[in-house]
Amino acid sequence: MMENKFNIDRKIILNNSMEIPCIGFGTYQIRKKNELENSIKVAYNTGYRLFDTAVMYGNEKYIGDSLKKFKIPRKEIFLTTKIIPSDMTYDKTKKSIESSLKKLQTDYLDMVLIHWPEVDKTENRIKVWQALEESVTEGKVKMIGVSNFCKIHLEHILKHCKIKPVINQIECNPIYWDKETIDYSLENNIVIEAYCPLAEWSSKLVENKIILDLAKKKNKTVPQIILKWIMQKNIIPLPKSVHAEYIKQNFDLNGFCLNEEEMKMVDSLNSINYKVDWDPHSVPL
Repeated sequence: MMENKFNIDRKIILNNSMEIPCIGFGTYQIRKKNELENSIKVAYNTGYRLFDTAVMYGNEKYIGDSLKKFKIPRKEIFLTTKIIPSDMTYDKTKKSIESSLKKLQTDYLDMVLIHWPEVDKTENRIKVWQALEESVTEGKVKMIGVSNFCKIHLEHILKHCKIKPVINQIECNPIYWDKETIDYSLENNIVIEAYCPLAEWSSKLVENKIILDLAKKKNKTVPQIILKWIMQKNIIPLPKSVHAEYIKQNFDLNGFCLNEEEMKMVDSLNSINYKVDWDPHSVPL
């Protein structure tokens, strides 16, 4: 059945033949130690195995502390962090990885992303990528990717890389999805991860009649409809919350699917063209 194809426990095969969970737990703006510890505990016990952070989030140490406190086996989880723009030189990238390893209390990172393409000089982007590639060779990082990269930025990396990006993490939800970037990523076997999957609870999305009607029809919540729509596009959603009820609810996505007509109905919302975060299209090549 179609819903089985998009069950929450499936893994996505990346272009390096490694696997990644089909949903992750986002930690952006969760900076209070107690909140983050509780969220990590609930998320892990619920079934989340992909945990997404970044140097910029300022919470890597708390995540590392949480994993140790709750004795979560390292081999069971997938940790992602990102290189902050101010560290986007070759030397600073290498130091950033060492710092993240220490804060997260691990001897390897599953994935490191370039957080966004904006740098003082375009050539720095390539030097940073070379530093990431070396970290893979050294065994400190298993795989590497990018975040907030549009088509032109991906083209630039692909012309110079030895190791291909496995992931492009971008803002993606029913009222904002960059079809050109998504299509180009998928054409090059680069998986999309979706941050802001619920558009930060924008009323333009969560109060939209199409979404509300689908939620009623399926007897599901609005976030569940949205997250399932993302998963059925073979995109990895990264929902976040500090509330146990919502953390569990966002993971409860088995047993239903959107049919082709329903998917197109949700697709049509992109005409609203609402964007939560900054626009990387403004960053020159």
